[in-house]
Amino acid sequence: MKKNIFPDEAIILAGGKGTRLKEVIKNIPKPMAVVNGKPFLWHLLTFLSNQNIRHFILSVGYKYEVIKDYFGDEFKGIRISYAIEKEPLGTGGAIKLASDFVEKDMFWVINGDTFLECDLKQYFNKCKNTDINLALVKMNNFDRYGVVETDGKKITAFKEKKYTKQGYINAGIYLLDKKNIEDYAPSKPEFSFEKDILEQNINKVQFGYFKTKSTFIDIGIPEDYYQAQYIFSNNLNKEKLFSLDSSWTIFLDRDGVINQRLPGTYIKSIDDFKFLSGAKEAIVKLSKHFDKIIVVTNQQGLAKGIMTIDELKKVNKYMIEEVQKSGGRIDGIYFCSESGLKKENCRKPNPDMAIKAKKDFPEIEFNKSIIIGDSISDMQFGKNLNMKTVLIPTKAEEKINYPAINVDWRINGLIDII
Repeated sequence: MKKNIFPDEAIILAGGKGTRLKEVIKNIPKPMAVVNGKPFLWHLLTFLSNQNIRHFILSVGYKYEVIKDYFGDEFKGIRISYAIEKEPLGTGGAIKLASDFVEKDMFWVINGDTFLECDLKQYFNKCKNTDINLALVKMNNFDRYGVVETDGKKITAFKEKKYTKQGYINAGIYLLDKKNIEDYAPSKPEFSFEKDILEQNINKVQFGYFKTKSTFIDIGIPEDYYQAQYIFSNNLNKEKLFSLDSSWTIFLDRDGVINQRLPGTYIKSIDDFKFLSGAKEAIVKLSKHFDKIIVVTNQQGLAKGIMTIDELKKVNKYMIEEVQKSGGRIDGIYFCSESGLKKENCRKPNPDMAIKAKKDFPEIEFNKSIIIGDSISDMQFGKNLNMKTVLIPTKAEEKINYPAINVDWRINGLIDII
């Protein structure tokens, strides 16, 4: 597999019955379970259509007419083909059958009951020269999945399901080549892709892998199905954001939102400051639409003596100038240098920085403001002022426990709004 053309065909395994979901769905295929007013499969196809997939092959079986009647022969202008199982073929048999509808050599295979916010272009660029490839997602405190072990170069083991504090699991997104399906598939029509191809060939084939910490949803059991309802209802899309009028103010946290964090320490110099992918471009787009772009950032490294005020100002000046060079602007930067150990301080979630911004810009209305941050304190800061809140989840508890931290919307990063 040594090709540089991005594969634009995807097989979606959509034949599941949803036996464990029988209390919430009845008499429909599992991928048709309604999530936030639309079938789960609708959300999955929408995501893939935005990743330049141009041919869907739906591998269907149980009550496939429900899927075919709903989607027909195209979705958002993208062609749909149907590979219909007359009897259950297992994941491997389903892939083999559906691969007959694939017109090019390389293609994607995606589970129809799971969702991973995965950048397929990045995945492809990393794995395009490997025969069989898996997306691996990092999980914490789980027992529903087996762990996939790697040594930095290859996959070394597929472990059985058991309670695991932290590890990577198979996320159910494969990058494959038609020839390899023919080479490694057993002769029987019904077989498991995971058991009969992956596990049986672990010592014969160098499997490629793409690791990610992105949001992963599996609607296989009721509690995860209900979590999916909440997550999909809280996605912030570009159309929703830019439909707001220009008088809204955008408040941005800095570290982890605009620039990469330095684990265990602070950004002390221009050399330390690295823009996150897409951050500059997003700020340019935001500044062209909204009247005010304000940065609010906790910087207790000052109180700890790790950096000086002059060093911080040089970093912030560099950030503003780089944004300006790109065609955007930042109207103000407000920081708190006090230690979090001090009971009364200006650090978020305390609203002091926003109140100072309003003194400088009286036209700011907090009920027409949005805070974009990567921590619970950012979200609480916004709620204290009746702002809309947008979370970039970076910690496990922030990815999962949305109701507890009461956010309005979520994105993976500023790159999502370009």
